[in-house]
Amino acid sequence: MADDYSANISTTGRLTVGGSASGEFDTSYDGDWFRISLKAGVNYIFTLRGAASGDGTFAGTAGAYLNVNDGKGNATFGDFFSMYADGNSAVAQFMPSVGGDYFFSVSNNGNSLGSYTVSVTTPAPDDFADNARTTGTLQAGVATSAVFESAADTDWFRFHAEKGQLITFDADGVAGLWHGNNAARAVYDAAGVLQANVTNGPFVVTQSGDYFLSVKANSRLGAYTQTMQLITDDYAGDKTTTGQLAAGSQVSGTLDFYGDNDRFLMQMEAGQVYKLNLRLSSNDTSGISLAVYEPGNDYALLDFNPAADGTLEVYYLATQTGVYGVGVSGTVSNRPSYVLSASTGVADDFGGTRETAGALPLDVPLTGHLQSVRDVDMFKLDLKAGITYSFALDAGKAAIYISLYDNKGASVSSWFYGDKSYSYTPSQDGSYYLATDYNYRAFPGDLPYTLTASKAEDDYAANVSGAGRLLVGGTKKGTLESAGDRDWFAATLDADGYYWFTLAGEHENGGTLSSGNLRLMDASGKVVAATDLDPGSATAATLDFKAPARGVYYLDVSTSGGSGSYTVKAQLGVPDDYGNDASHAAAIVAGVPLKGALQMSGDKDVFKLNTVAGMSYIVELTPDATSDGSSAYAGAVDVSDSRQFGVNFRILGSSGNKTYGVFDADQGGDYYLDIQSSSYYQVNTGYTLSVRPGGADDYAANTGTRGVLEIARPLQGALHVSDDRDWIKVHLDAGRTYVFDLQGRYSGGGTLDTALASFSLLNAGGGSVATASIPGGGGGSDPRIKYVASVTGDFYLDVHNNYGASVDSVGTYTLSAVQTNLDTSGPRLLASSVAAGATGVAPVGKIVLTFDETVMAGGPITLTDSAGVVVAGNAGAQIVVAGNTITFDPHAYLTPGKSYILNLPQGSVLDLAGNAAAPRSLGFTVVAPVGSGTVGNDYFLGGGSVSLDGGAGVDTVYYDQAASRFTTTRNADGSVAVHHNVSGATDHLTNIERLQFSDGARALDIEGVGGQAYRMYQSAFNRTPDNAGLGLWISNMDQGMSLNQVAGYFIASDEFRQRYGAAPSDTDFVTLLYKNVLHRAPEAAGLAHWLDQLHGGLSRADTLVAFSESAENHANVATIIGNGFNYTPYGT
Repeated sequence: MADDYSANISTTGRLTVGGSASGEFDTSYDGDWFRISLKAGVNYIFTLRGAASGDGTFAGTAGAYLNVNDGKGNATFGDFFSMYADGNSAVAQFMPSVGGDYFFSVSNNGNSLGSYTVSVTTPAPDDFADNARTTGTLQAGVATSAVFESAADTDWFRFHAEKGQLITFDADGVAGLWHGNNAARAVYDAAGVLQANVTNGPFVVTQSGDYFLSVKANSRLGAYTQTMQLITDDYAGDKTTTGQLAAGSQVSGTLDFYGDNDRFLMQMEAGQVYKLNLRLSSNDTSGISLAVYEPGNDYALLDFNPAADGTLEVYYLATQTGVYGVGVSGTVSNRPSYVLSASTGVADDFGGTRETAGALPLDVPLTGHLQSVRDVDMFKLDLKAGITYSFALDAGKAAIYISLYDNKGASVSSWFYGDKSYSYTPSQDGSYYLATDYNYRAFPGDLPYTLTASKAEDDYAANVSGAGRLLVGGTKKGTLESAGDRDWFAATLDADGYYWFTLAGEHENGGTLSSGNLRLMDASGKVVAATDLDPGSATAATLDFKAPARGVYYLDVSTSGGSGSYTVKAQLGVPDDYGNDASHAAAIVAGVPLKGALQMSGDKDVFKLNTVAGMSYIVELTPDATSDGSSAYAGAVDVSDSRQFGVNFRILGSSGNKTYGVFDADQGGDYYLDIQSSSYYQVNTGYTLSVRPGGADDYAANTGTRGVLEIARPLQGALHVSDDRDWIKVHLDAGRTYVFDLQGRYSGGGTLDTALASFSLLNAGGGSVATASIPGGGGGSDPRIKYVASVTGDFYLDVHNNYGASVDSVGTYTLSAVQTNLDTSGPRLLASSVAAGATGVAPVGKIVLTFDETVMAGGPITLTDSAGVVVAGNAGAQIVVAGNTITFDPHAYLTPGKSYILNLPQGSVLDLAGNAAAPRSLGFTVVAPVGSGTVGNDYFLGGGSVSLDGGAGVDTVYYDQAASRFTTTRNADGSVAVHHNVSGATDHLTNIERLQFSDGARALDIEGVGGQAYRMYQSAFNRTPDNAGLGLWISNMDQGMSLNQVAGYFIASDEFRQRYGAAPSDTDFVTLLYKNVLHRAPEAAGLAHWLDQLHGGLSRADTLVAFSESAENHANVATIIGNGFNYTPYGT
């Protein structure tokens, strides 16, 4: 079946305000569009109806989707849109900010097929006001009909209530349940003061009088009925209740309203377990809860376990004798009845304290029962220091948790039911207490278990007599037989010796142990060093230790869970380069890179930075290359202030494995940077740390911002770090049209790359009402927002970037605002880069026109020669609009000596309000060609087998055809022959530096500026130069920039840092110059020479120039550029 209407702007569907149209959903996910003309600032109601209302056969309106697109088919960002759908219809409200043609679309969204009717109206007058002047009233048990005429509609209804009454409110139609929620309801008193939110719950009347019920549409549209009911509650929800529940009996009740809580008082005896059971009349326990309150009315437990028969059960252990409260509550509106029963008490089998603990003899299985969620069974046993004990638990699949305490009640170990056995090695003799309890709140019933304690088999004891022997430089294998096992190894260490101890398990192929901990103790048993408890992906972090005295030390190996084999190793270590805390921090200066190394997993280097209050600081952490040339992870960066309070370090991006982030020094003074190594980052490597100031924030990203933009008064700002966000306040008047521009590098408004920036308009609550788009071409190169204010008030322009950390993500900008309906005069031309009547104009370049306000291209701008022929070049003329400038690029090289006219006819230049600039014609003449060379920079006309000598200066020969038609050959005497491939004519050129063709240029001065620029490009980046970049640096050097200055710019570039490293050593720098420039390794004498030069004060820029201009590099490059090379002149 053919589709009736397409889902794009070519649709034949049409709608008019007040009219309707019929259509059909032919396929699943069919979409139909209708063109309609709308006015700015007017609310429109779009409705889709089908089978439910007799307006078609489509039965899926509840799942339908409605939308409105602008006249180009794009999303209507910033315009108000709201949609509501149910089984009767789908309705949307839309208010455009700009008048014109729009497209209303409907889709069945994958639902049923069938015919439908769509219509468009404006909202009907409001039926009930949203204040005390409303005519709406409510009476108990009587339904009142109403309509939400718009998505933001609120209706008020007056009603009378007496003190002590309990009133519920309900609604049908669009104010009823939609996506699981009712329309928002609230009660106000006669003075309009909010008394209660009653969307679901009841209203408890505390004072007799008149009240108002407020019902909010919340995006719903259509008719509804509102009712109120007087209800009574059978039981109170606190200790004033009349409800009584005796052990071994039952009671019944009803949850009378949404949120009702019925409480029953029940006598319980300490040490007794009671089973509470709740059965609902509907057998649906969704939203129902049971609660137990202790005699002091304190909340004790809100838990239950759904039983197999659909009831709710709670097993509760009373900890004291007295009257408890049992609460039944529910967030339901269907008034379910229930039966609540309580069993007689059952005595607890074992006490839960050290005073009431039962005895647990070794090697004797003991059976017990956990009888409630609060039940704890505790057992006493005596253990010996250094002996490993095993505890076995048999509880089936029950989630029983076991804890071990010392004789003072301090927890020394614990494990979960998933470990059927567990071991523990005490450090001292004494009585210990083993406790079992249930780990989940929803208790399933009586849980039997069997517990056995015994001595475990152990390869190494955790004492001096049973310790293994570990030699420095050697390894030892061992096994932790269970999770609580500990093994000791004795090692003899020398005074002032620096040692590393490592534990290898399954991660290092040293055994099967998955995680472990290391501690080092002296001969007295005092712990002198310990590993990080979080080693990341390693079995354990490396333990480093400097021995204060010669003697025997003991390495303790343990694990927090599981068991397995391992290999332990002792070796001589490397002293740490920087301290690992604030008191031993090394100073780092902003702008000065610092080298460091994380010698081992777990190492931490701390640096102290003196900061300026309010300044943001950018931190870069770059790892050294590994031995195989690959990058390593540099580690984690943490920042703290002078009080050692953590500071938010925002990681903004990375290049390779480099960490790049920023922090704000709110207080100023000393801040500390922690560079942390762990096995997560796989390092034992060096790094370079650099910190530089990023500037202070100029405008806050909230309504307290000091930035205020006024109409026709531009405001400057800056994104000083990559995640900076600026809010600028602007006051708008309802019904007025405004245009906002964010100007940066493309329009001369700043340095910010606005193509990467995010620019939007927010309301006072921070919600987006409009987002920017870049018009492009003749519309402009800056992000622009056009907005018709629907209300009067303060709004906020939000400027930030969403593209991570880069040099383009920060920079300065200018914001401008225009109220277009007040602007009646066209833009005035202030200046042109090529003045009217100018002579001697360069044949290469663009023409920049500057106006007195932001402009747009309204029509064609052309360049014609003296014969009236339009000059367009191969690519056609291009106009680029940026702020108040228009750049005209003819995409052609102008002929020396010819005259041209730049034509700006009426309507070709407009301002943002559409006013046209006055027509202008700007005539000029290109620099005249010469017949013989002078001492200056000359232009010649080539062709016809001429012989030309340019003499001194940078001289150019112009050819009016493409370069592909010519062959260039350098003669033995240095002159150049330019041969026309078709006519056979050959020009003979002497002292000519450049050739200009109709489609490009060629540099012949391989021993002059051109050759120097080419060789510098190749030397710095080890690649063939790109034509445009080469043209830029040739132009800079033609205008006086030295080769040394060019080398400095290249060294500072991102590409150079990527190839040579962020902060290479002198040895690395010279070695890479040999590799990239000369394509070989350095000889020893050459390396030594250049290191002596650098250490003697030679700059790296001078060194790069020396390599680039060396005889060896000249010879290498000459084979490539001997006959000249192509480039793109700068400015074309």
